[in-house]
Amino acid sequence: MLTDERHQLIRDRLAAEGRVLAGELASRFGVSEDTVRRDLREMAKAGQCRRVYGGAVAAAPFAAAPVSLRGGHAVEEKMRLARAAVALLSSGQSLFIDGGTTNAAIASAIPRDLELTIATNSLSVASALSDHALVELIVLGGRFDRDLGTCVGADTLAAVAQLGADLFFLGSCGLDASRGVTAFDSAEAEVKRAMARNSAGIVIAVTNDKLATAAPYRVAGPEAIRHLVVEKTAPAAILADFEHQGAEIHFA
Repeated sequence: MLTDERHQLIRDRLAAEGRVLAGELASRFGVSEDTVRRDLREMAKAGQCRRVYGGAVAAAPFAAAPVSLRGGHAVEEKMRLARAAVALLSSGQSLFIDGGTTNAAIASAIPRDLELTIATNSLSVASALSDHALVELIVLGGRFDRDLGTCVGADTLAAVAQLGADLFFLGSCGLDASRGVTAFDSAEAEVKRAMARNSAGIVIAVTNDKLATAAPYRVAGPEAIRHLVVEKTAPAAILADFEHQGAEIHFA
């Protein structure tokens, strides 16, 4: 297979899924991982992708795409993360759950025998919990952003300020052991920070493509993460950095 053909296939995969893994591409193309890594370096230099541990992500980060486009990405991985995340819950807790497709999967996976109080600014999370008989559901109003799928702004912040939570399930756009949790939208980041301040602990469930990446707006430092739920294939070196800063790692 010619270099240009590989590059086009990589671009197509990035457009469809937002990420590629060097090992998977090497197997698919019948070439060495060194060859794929060279392809990715060349493409990153040309601005066609952004290198991350083990592969690359789209140059215009997929996590910044509208939530409607991200819904079909890594569905099985998010379902596994969700099942592992809800194992951290116990009856009687109060939770914040903000936006994101992984958090929507978590809301859907919450066992029906758990009695919880859940506050959310996400319409998809609220919809997933609307028929959960034992959940006292608090929908945090405000200006609805269709791309984010959440309410943001002054009214949302005022509603968050009136509440407290045992745990905050924080939807992460980027997660890095030095920069911490980050987001692509300033209004979204502001709501996330408010929820973090009013919570006793932060839980993040994240797919591998978001590890060792960062978005422009800081939400919380890595030391604020109490529980980090990751895929079994998450890089050990990256996880060790989070463990060193106090996070408990859970594998899905």
